Amino acid sequence: MKVLDLRSIFGLQATVTTSSLDTGGAFVEMEVTAEPGAGVTPHYHRGQEESYQVLDGTLEVLREGSWRALRTGESFTVPPDAVHAFRNPANVPVRFLNVHRPALQFEDHLTTVDRLVREGKVRGMNDPRSLIYLSMSAAKYRPDVQVKPPHWVISGMALLGRALGFRLQG
Repeated sequence: MKVLDLRSIFGLQATVTTSSLDTGGAFVEMEVTAEPGAGVTPHYHRGQEESYQVLDGTLEVLREGSWRALRTGESFTVPPDAVHAFRNPANVPVRFLNVHRPALQFEDHLTTVDRLVREGKVRGMNDPRSLIYLSMSAAKYRPDVQVKPPHWVISGMALLGRALGFRLQG
């Protein structure tokens, strides 16, 4: 099992419980721990379904403009191409299973981001260099399409990074 430390960016730590390689790309499953206040901005996945099953705590999921609280034992599936987000509004961590079906390159993106964090290239969401590296990974692997900030901002930052000589490898 692979542990991805994304706490400095999203407040999340994800353990890959079933990799995309194990399923021939059919899906990737992760057990995620979201720290208090953690979350992701509105986005959607082209041709990819995402599901959440809460193992412990309460996770809020944004879908169709409304936040829905999922408590321990509850599940929710976001259809492909549907705008969504999630957050942990509580003052305690929440644990949930997260599945992306098909896997596409979602796991590759998170693995790259984890490596960039460990190398010190990504330090947080308030660091311009970090945002450039995150944008470059997102442009390469296309794990999702951001709604906020708009996708064109991510693409532009990735181009800027390549022009400045930033590299995802090495």
